[in-house]
Amino acid sequence: MELSWLTTFITAAEEGNFRRAADRLHVAQSTVTLHIQNIEDALKTQLFDRVGRSVQLNPTGLGFLRYAKSMMENYNESIEFVARHLQGYQETIKISVSTLIATTYLPRWIREFRKVNQEIEFSIEVTESSSVVESVVNHECDIGIGRIPIVHERIKSIELYTDPIVCVGPHGVGVRDGRELSTESIFRENLLFTYNHPLYWDDLLFQLRRHVSNVRTMKVSKVHVSVEWIKEGMGISFLPLTTVKDAVEKGSIDVIPFSYFALPSAHTYLLTRKNQNQTINRFIELISKKDLMPTELNYGAGV
Repeated sequence: MELSWLTTFITAAEEGNFRRAADRLHVAQSTVTLHIQNIEDALKTQLFDRVGRSVQLNPTGLGFLRYAKSMMENYNESIEFVARHLQGYQETIKISVSTLIATTYLPRWIREFRKVNQEIEFSIEVTESSSVVESVVNHECDIGIGRIPIVHERIKSIELYTDPIVCVGPHGVGVRDGRELSTESIFRENLLFTYNHPLYWDDLLFQLRRHVSNVRTMKVSKVHVSVEWIKEGMGISFLPLTTVKDAVEKGSIDVIPFSYFALPSAHTYLLTRKNQNQTINRFIELISKKDLMPTELNYGAGV
């Protein structure tokens, strides 16, 4: 059975139409039909039911689809394995990481590590902090980096750095007609973007509503979306300092003085299984160095 037949079968199953499958594969429709016939002849059974101009997998076809995808995945992985070794790679470090860290500090950590470990490659899965924890526990990655810690007998949790939470808004949010607005006025006049961090929002909102009534909120689950919307003047939020550091320094976001109560901190954790190999331990040692940690920003009143 040829690999091209399997590719055609999988595509036809996904499209539910031989013509669309042909367009997607850039072949003639007759080629799609021939490949499907060849597979059905080899298996001595039909895999599709024809319904007008469309096709759909029958129970046998549905079962075979799972194996066809597995065969193609194994083939592609084998080709990638050979290619990696031809390029000089000897080992892969699999990392599951939250979006924020993937777009800020992870590139620097990898770049520094590969300066003296060029034979090591990285496989990066960018996901939510909750999924980072699951990936580590389920042995789907070697290292997880996110905002949620874990207590597990076989998992080691290392706090990499602590981020102060700051109240931020678009540039000029605290000034109107040349006079400074009170913090309460800022909250009454702006939407508050919430739940863009997995841990601190419940308690923060509870305390905030004791001091400012009728706070209007909008749930925005992604930090980077919150930052961009704040830049556009759409609202304000409480965010980890490192997420807004560049925007504050460039003047597109202002830190809002906040004195109602002490704001919490966000923490970034490295999660890994205990007793890892030397290569992974070297990478962990590198990113734990203080000189590769986020630099602080002076964010006092008047910024």
